[in-house]
Amino acid sequence: MQKGDVRAVENPITAIFDLAEDVEARAPKIRVAIQYARIFIAFGLFLDAVMTLILSEGRLLALLLTPLIFFLFFVRRWLPDPASRSVVLALALIAGVFDVLAFREAILFGVILVPFFFLGLIAMGYLREVHSFFEYYALRHRIVKSVRDADPVVYVPDGKDATQRVLAFLASQNPEVAGLLKIPSAVLAPAILPGRSGMMYQFDVLVRKASSGLRGFLGFGSPGYAIFVKSFRAPPTASDFQAIKRAVEDVSVASRIPPARVIAVWRAEGNEKLSDSAYDFLTKQVVRVTLYGKVHECSLQSIEENSDGTYDFIPFIPETPGPSLPLIPAAA
Repeated sequence: MQKGDVRAVENPITAIFDLAEDVEARAPKIRVAIQYARIFIAFGLFLDAVMTLILSEGRLLALLLTPLIFFLFFVRRWLPDPASRSVVLALALIAGVFDVLAFREAILFGVILVPFFFLGLIAMGYLREVHSFFEYYALRHRIVKSVRDADPVVYVPDGKDATQRVLAFLASQNPEVAGLLKIPSAVLAPAILPGRSGMMYQFDVLVRKASSGLRGFLGFGSPGYAIFVKSFRAPPTASDFQAIKRAVEDVSVASRIPPARVIAVWRAEGNEKLSDSAYDFLTKQVVRVTLYGKVHECSLQSIEENSDGTYDFIPFIPETPGPSLPLIPAAA
C-alpha cells in the first residue's frame, strides 16, 4: 500500500496503475478475511438455529420452519428475475413470523433469535457478493495487465479457411481449448443448434465443454463453456452482430452452458473495415445469459484477417486459465 499523503498525485495514469497493483496485492488477504467472516457467521447461524429449537415451545414447527427459511434464502439466489426473488423473500418472512409465534410464551426469545437468523443469512449473501467482486476485480486486473504487456502484432496461423485458422490461434493461446479440439464430441463443424425459442441457428464451429458435477440438477459444479465461431466473406454489420447475439443467448439458455467466446471472423479485402454502427455494437453490447441465477456475460468479438497476414481484434480478449469470467450474482 502506498504510504504518504494520499492526495498527492503526480501522474494520474501511473497513479491508477499503482492503485490497481496495490488492490491486487491485498486481494488475497481480503479473500481470506471474507472466508473467515463467512465461517464465523455460518457458525453463528448454526448456534442460532440450535437455540431456536431448544427454546421454542413449538419445537416441531420450529424444526420445520427454521430449515425452510434457510432453504428459501438459498433458492432465492438462483432465481433469474427480481419478481420471483421478491416472492420467495416474502415467503421466508411469513415463515419467520410463524417461527417467532412458535415460541408462544417465550416469544421474547423468538423476537431476538429469528431476526438475527435473517440478518445472518443476509450478511452471508452480501459477503458472497463481495467475494465475487474481488474475484472479478483480480481477474480483470490480470487481463488488463496482460493486454498491456501483450505483443501488439498477432500473425494468422496456417489453416484451410478462416474458421480453422482462428481455432488454431485459440488453441495456441489456451491449452485447454487445444485439448477440446482433439475431442470429436466437443467440436461441431458446422453446427446447427436449437434455441430455447424453438429456432435453429447455424454457426461454422461450436466448441463446447460440458458442465460437470451436479450443475444440471442443483447448480453446483463447473458450468462448462462454449465457443461460437461464425465466418463472413465481408465485414459483418451491426445487424449481423445483433443476430449472433440473439442466437447465442437463445442457444445458451437451451443448452444451459454459458458462452466463453463469440467470434465473427472475416478476411479484409482492400480497405474494408467495420462500419461505425458495427463497431459501436461490438464495444457496447455483450451476450448476457442467466443460468441457475447467475449472470454470464461475454463480449462479441470481430477478428479480421488482414492482407499482411496479421489479425485485428475488436475488442482484444486475452486468453485466461479459465476462458470465462467469474460468475456474477443476479441482481437482488
